[in-house]
Amino acid sequence: MKQQRRERVITVIEQLSDGHFHSGETIGDLLGVSRTAVSQYIRDVQKLGIDVFRVTGKGYRLQSPLQLIELSSIQAYCADKDHEASSIDVERVVGSTNDVIKERLQQLTLSNGYTVFAEAQTEGRGRRGKRWISPFGTNLYMSIYWRLDQGMSAAMGLSLALGTAVAQVISDFGVPNVELKWPNDLLVDGKKISGILVELEGQALGVAHAIIGIGVNLTMPPQWQQEIDQPWTDISHHLGASFSRNQLAAMLLIKCRECLAEYELNGLTSFIARWQQFDRLQGQPVRIIMGNREIDGIAAGIDETGAILVTRNGTTERYHAGEVSLRHGT
Repeated sequence: MKQQRRERVITVIEQLSDGHFHSGETIGDLLGVSRTAVSQYIRDVQKLGIDVFRVTGKGYRLQSPLQLIELSSIQAYCADKDHEASSIDVERVVGSTNDVIKERLQQLTLSNGYTVFAEAQTEGRGRRGKRWISPFGTNLYMSIYWRLDQGMSAAMGLSLALGTAVAQVISDFGVPNVELKWPNDLLVDGKKISGILVELEGQALGVAHAIIGIGVNLTMPPQWQQEIDQPWTDISHHLGASFSRNQLAAMLLIKCRECLAEYELNGLTSFIARWQQFDRLQGQPVRIIMGNREIDGIAAGIDETGAILVTRNGTTERYHAGEVSLRHGT
């Protein structure tokens, strides 16, 4: 979508976000286009997963109001914390928040903790290149930048440390039974509610740059639910609709920046006990799949490098890669 068209689509969404009717004439005047052209922009809005309907004589309105992410609201929830507005950007529609940081890293010197929030991602992705479903204005998509002066090796275990931070925030927000599944999936009652994707830029032996993408399911629109190919849940299922997206965004911002600063000083060691509080796999029979190789054993937590520990035949083994599944339907 070309930049001007995208900007007009965002203007339409912002106009409709209050949940009231707005006439085609009013929207057309706002955009400087004809009423006929307005219908084309409405279709673009709908392609982002937003439910818009039209009533003759009244105009257009959303099925329900949108609670947009706003920088001023995040700042208000960050009161008394050292989180300057200059280190936070809020975008409406992006390819992916990780890619936004990568692009800005080529042009600017970013401060540690620089964060981008977006309302929608057209090319959102998870681990192993899997698609991350990212409809507009309903879930939470964010990326954080962190400089690794000790190089890429300093990133070992980083996603696990951040997993404990995100799990704690979701739990503190009121969601029960939050779990972590190695290496960086967040579940509730065995269903995925959040994911973390850490991507690295730079040289193996020089300064590296970590770009940390975090997605949290808040209120997944019905029309997108069939697109998800694994068991999932969202926060509204557990809390209802009466919660603030901006408050959760601020809580994640604060906790993740604190986590990164602590990780920089102490590595993963101080996070191991926190991981154990949420560890879904601890003491469970598991199967680790690495290509054509499958390893069965009992999960025994993680070590200071971020490896999963698996007990087999009376000995404990460490694995840094692979997909993990619970055995025997547990």
